[in-house]
Amino acid sequence: MIKIICGDKGAGKTKKILEMAENSAKTSKGTVVFLDKDDSHKQSLSYQVRLYDMSEHRIASDNELIAFIKGMLATNYDITDIYVDGIVKITGHQVDELGNFFACLDRVTKASSVSVVVTISKDCAKLPEFLKGYQQI
Repeated sequence: MIKIICGDKGAGKTKKILEMAENSAKTSKGTVVFLDKDDSHKQSLSYQVRLYDMSEHRIASDNELIAFIKGMLATNYDITDIYVDGIVKITGHQVDELGNFFACLDRVTKASSVSVVVTISKDCAKLPEFLKGYQQI
């Protein structure tokens, strides 16, 4: 299942996704993962949330990010939740260019029953059509 947190810059998306990750870690019977463009939220997350700094892994495109996620899921069967803060900054692509990424992510989440939450810095009313089917938080 994919959920979207959208809104303009400064709308509180990061604060919301950090809180969601922390709450998931308290109740999850598996691993909660937080993917971020850097490690600036290291102090904001408890040790129960596994933080991955995408710049450290040199993730620079949507294809590399989906491969990274698939690799994580293939090697760690107990991942229950994945939080991705700033998909545009991580992939280097505008939201309108991420249709293939979200289609692939949708297939991956259905196959593994993992929940994914993604933040997008864009007004929810202006999201591309391919994102309209996902739950907006």
